[in-house]
Amino acid sequence: MTTDTYVTAVHVNEMFADPTYQRELNESRAVSMSKRWQPHLVGVLDVSDRGETECPRYAIINGQHRWAAACHVDADMALPVTVHSGLTVDDEARLFWDIDRETKKLSTWDRWYARRAAGDPIVRQIDAVAHRFGYVVSHNPRPPADSQLTETLQCCAALEWSVERCDTRTLHLVLELIGDIWPGDPEARKSAVIRGLSLVLHDYADELDTGRLADALSSITPAQLQARAHELKSRGHKGGIPHLVARAALMAYNRLGNPKIRL
Repeated sequence: MTTDTYVTAVHVNEMFADPTYQRELNESRAVSMSKRWQPHLVGVLDVSDRGETECPRYAIINGQHRWAAACHVDADMALPVTVHSGLTVDDEARLFWDIDRETKKLSTWDRWYARRAAGDPIVRQIDAVAHRFGYVVSHNPRPPADSQLTETLQCCAALEWSVERCDTRTLHLVLELIGDIWPGDPEARKSAVIRGLSLVLHDYADELDTGRLADALSSITPAQLQARAHELKSRGHKGGIPHLVARAALMAYNRLGNPKIRL
């Protein structure tokens, strides 16, 4: 394969994604990216020059979601690209695979630590709530030796989900609840428990007696609560495990007597 490469700017309407080797476009992802568009984070796309007789001329090898997002932002936008010339479609497919294989994917924790260092407001809110109850949000199982915080929350995605799906107050109530009824139990800090209890405390805020809920849950362990969720799943109940954790919690609540609440 003999090819020349150079960097230039190409208008988005001159590019296309070849389904021969490109993954199916996730349109909702592209729209979401367009709403958070930051030109300095776009980087440089890789495209193949199919020749002057082709229209569109440039096949996208790497960056189709950034291209699709740019189309939503401004149909006349030009993006920086590395142009590869002299490639066959098979060559493009091999280059696509090589770039994808060699690109290091950032983990959830990589992103979390970068966002924390950048002062991301959601991360700061979550850290503040966690610290109030003696928790540090970290991928490590134990807090740093020089930290005054005593427990670790290793479910940053669930914590963020709780704030975005519900609100910061809900996360506050969840951490307060699990600290009161299951102190020191790492199973209480699992993602499914955090999400499930967030659903209960947020969606039934106007009806729920939190004291009754605490009494109901104190009679079971968080591991048992998750086991009941999996049992509900095996019996054909709909929803993911967090939703079934919520259902199991409400079933325990209902068994204590009225008022009856149904998920």
